[in-house]
Amino acid sequence: MIRVQLSIQDVSRLFRIPAWSRFIHSFKEKGSLYRKSLIFVLTITCIPTALIGVGSYYIGSSYIEREVHRTHQLQLGKGMERLSETFSQLEMNLTQWTLNPSFDVKLKNLDFVNQYAEIQDMYKSIMSMKVSNPLIDKIYLYLDGPQALITDELARRNMSEQEKRDFRSLIGQTRDMFWLRPESELSLNQGKSKVMLVHNLAAQAIKPYGALLVYLSPERVNVFIGELTTDDFGTSFLLDENKQMIGSADPAAGNASLQNALWKEMQLHNQPDGSFDWTWDGRTYSISYGTIHRLGQPWTFVSATTLSNLTAPVLLISRLMIGISAFSLLLALLLSWFASNKLYRPIQRMVQLAGANTPDSIGSGDELELVERRWRHITRESEELQHRLDRAKPMLKEGFLLQFVQGHLQSLSEEETFEQMKSFGWRPEGCGYQLLLIQLRGLSPLLQDRFLPGDEPLITFAAANIAEEVVGQKYEHFGVINFRDLSVGVLIPLSPAGELQHHRDTYQLAQDMLGALHQTLKLQITVSIAKFAPAASEVATAFEQAKQALSYRRVDHDNEILAAWELLPIGEEPVFYPFELEKTIIQTIRVGRMEEAMALIETFYGELQRHTAKEGPVQQGMQQLLGAMLHLVMQTGFHPHKLYDGMNVYELFARLKEPGDILPWFQNKIVAPYISALTEAQDFYMKRLVAQVAETIHQQYMNEISLEYCADLFGTSTVKLSSAFKQIMGVNFIDYLTQVRMDKVKQLLIGTDMKINDISLAVGYQPTYFNRIFKKQEGITASEFRERSRVPAP
Repeated sequence: MIRVQLSIQDVSRLFRIPAWSRFIHSFKEKGSLYRKSLIFVLTITCIPTALIGVGSYYIGSSYIEREVHRTHQLQLGKGMERLSETFSQLEMNLTQWTLNPSFDVKLKNLDFVNQYAEIQDMYKSIMSMKVSNPLIDKIYLYLDGPQALITDELARRNMSEQEKRDFRSLIGQTRDMFWLRPESELSLNQGKSKVMLVHNLAAQAIKPYGALLVYLSPERVNVFIGELTTDDFGTSFLLDENKQMIGSADPAAGNASLQNALWKEMQLHNQPDGSFDWTWDGRTYSISYGTIHRLGQPWTFVSATTLSNLTAPVLLISRLMIGISAFSLLLALLLSWFASNKLYRPIQRMVQLAGANTPDSIGSGDELELVERRWRHITRESEELQHRLDRAKPMLKEGFLLQFVQGHLQSLSEEETFEQMKSFGWRPEGCGYQLLLIQLRGLSPLLQDRFLPGDEPLITFAAANIAEEVVGQKYEHFGVINFRDLSVGVLIPLSPAGELQHHRDTYQLAQDMLGALHQTLKLQITVSIAKFAPAASEVATAFEQAKQALSYRRVDHDNEILAAWELLPIGEEPVFYPFELEKTIIQTIRVGRMEEAMALIETFYGELQRHTAKEGPVQQGMQQLLGAMLHLVMQTGFHPHKLYDGMNVYELFARLKEPGDILPWFQNKIVAPYISALTEAQDFYMKRLVAQVAETIHQQYMNEISLEYCADLFGTSTVKLSSAFKQIMGVNFIDYLTQVRMDKVKQLLIGTDMKINDISLAVGYQPTYFNRIFKKQEGITASEFRERSRVPAP
């Protein structure tokens, strides 16, 4: 509390002001009404001021402390958000790196002696990855096939047998990407890194053929976490799911002992987030912690700030308010006689301003400045969010159009599709759609002069920008789709009326785009114009027609415009093929639903027969479906030659003469072998998973182990694990755990003299619950079992 002291000399000087004698004379001339009013004004002025001053100190202090905790929580939330964004960016970058062609399935059989170009590309990619993020310390590439370990120092390391087993265990994980602590889970610990990010390389193969390992620099992680510390006397650190330290603020600042003591304190807190006050070494700290989930692993970020440093400014303001209040009382007694009327107007203004304040402005020096600062902060955040949305909208729009033209949105209703289009500024009601497909060719001869290997995505991106600029000069609403494979699509919503005029305008637009693209990129350009689609449901068909029309390009022409409706005539009879039903059949077979797949194939066969009475078109349609199935077989990692015992399935299909033999042949010769092989591959992984869970139960039966714990440990769902455990082991998880514990209890009862309560605790049971479950399992109590087991046989 600030004490206001006035000496006798100060009071005497105050009373000797020139206006004092005149004020006494003027006061004596006033009547009793003025004096009563003055006394009333003094009363209503002094008493509330005193009450507010005392109340603001004793009542406001607790509120200020709560506000300090809330502010600390907000700072913690921002720090956690920054941590999450940084690690999410690293995870996303690693996922994108694994899609690099340098890391595709060809590495499975890489020849380090002869494939020099591939190795050089791989080394360049590793170096680019290393410099892309400042937190990265080392990057290793493990290849299972050649049993090689490629480092970011452009060297190939020979590995010991233990290292080979360790790295092979990484690609045996059920998760494609996960965080790992090398010092606790790998005998091979590279440098001083405390955490690493692993991404298995699988491409289209079922079993991974390698892994990318990113080791984070502990020094840079510590510096990054130190930047999130808001107090020079505080600290912050990041813990993994086992409460082990991943990184912390630089302990060289004298906070090493504080970090160690706080780390031990955090072992006692198991909640995902929270805050509490903690006293250590004579100081009180405000501790806040929260959980960020990284690929299914809960990490805890802990921040400690000295409470005294946070509350010192606001406590000083509170005490200052009491001093000001006391001084105001004295000043009101001395000066209210000649300033009461003038003081009322600013007091009224202050009351009005205080009434407009919010509770969180208590303790602020200038309420207007606070309101202005808050308003600017909200405006800045709003603009930032709008900026982020504007930056993300083109990518969202392109992703939507990519799925739309490829027919992946057939499950959405027309209204839902229209709502998606409206969010991108289109007006889809009553519109048709014109689609153009641009194909870039002639790239290989120019690789040495203008482009480098791997520049195809950049070239496609440039072509998409050129197409967007040309189309934007003629149409307001349109969409450009970057397929990233030297092809670009353009979708324009148009009125269904005037289809012939649309084709003319589209042909002129295709000429303009062809000229601009060829002049800029110096490549061979082919533009395929699809037939006008009067409805959204026909856009996918128009896209397929445009792709088919590209195959009619003349090899002797550098640049060409193709009209799909001219190159793909319908003839005397319309050609019918249930494309959407084919997609549904392939998807059903992919997930292993045998009966549903055969029902759909039967429907497919019936649709072909219903739309044509000729045997030839029906057989061609079924042969087309057979080709799609073989494509699925190869896509999922099975070779048709091995799967079907070296038989040519096309020749076998051609030998079928009776229509009634077609469906049984598909079921017995094509679908059933594939689903059986797929199920065996899936069963192998499930058996290995259950074996690992059973081994964990035998090793940790004495701890609090549960189905949820095992599911999180091995990266699967509880439902999937429970079903697989019951199917393979014959009993459910709880019964198996109980049996393991009961077997151990029997061994301890027979072979040791331990107390029964100690035995129950040793196997993970509380004593009261142990007696009930032992009697339920064995029919007798544990004491009776011990006595019977020790009675010699007659």
